[in-house]
Amino acid sequence: MEEKKKMRMVVEEVGNTKEEVKPAEEVVIEELQIKEDIKEESSFNILWILIPGMLLLGLLIGGIFAYVFGIQKISDIKKTDTSESQNITAESTVSPTAKPTASPSASLSKYKIKILNGSGIKGEAGKVQTLIESAGFTVLSTGNAATYDYTKTQITIKTGIDPDFVSTLAATLKKSYQLENTKTVSSQTNDITIIVGNLKAL
Repeated sequence: MEEKKKMRMVVEEVGNTKEEVKPAEEVVIEELQIKEDIKEESSFNILWILIPGMLLLGLLIGGIFAYVFGIQKISDIKKTDTSESQNITAESTVSPTAKPTASPSASLSKYKIKILNGSGIKGEAGKVQTLIESAGFTVLSTGNAATYDYTKTQITIKTGIDPDFVSTLAATLKKSYQLENTKTVSSQTNDITIIVGNLKAL
């Protein structure tokens, strides 16, 4: 009887061990399934992160290209605008000079000039004639003054002579001679008289 009891216990223990093994296998299978589910979920989550990330990266690269090419187009447009404006300014500066205007020589030959040598130095009237004619003035005649005691060169004009003409004539003479102040003589018959003095320009 005791042997039978022992046998039953052994059988029950063996039976119990067999029953305990089955749940362990099921646990391992369940753990594997859980791991597979986690892998699927993680790969699914990675796809949800990768797809928007790729889209954002594509948009960023496209935006950079658009920005760079847009700046190049703007700079090209500015270059063409500046070149066109330069052409316009060049044309505008050329057109006013193309208009016919009275030449300076025409205005300088407006009045006739008489030159008298008052310096006592031979040939001074001829030197003054050469000087002012090369500047564009017209000389009527040359001769000697009543006296040769003039130190500074004197310009006398009759009433109504253009002041700009007189100032241009004086500037031309100042290059070579010292000048007195210009005098207006109403009784003078010729337009302008120059009496050459002996003092040269400093």
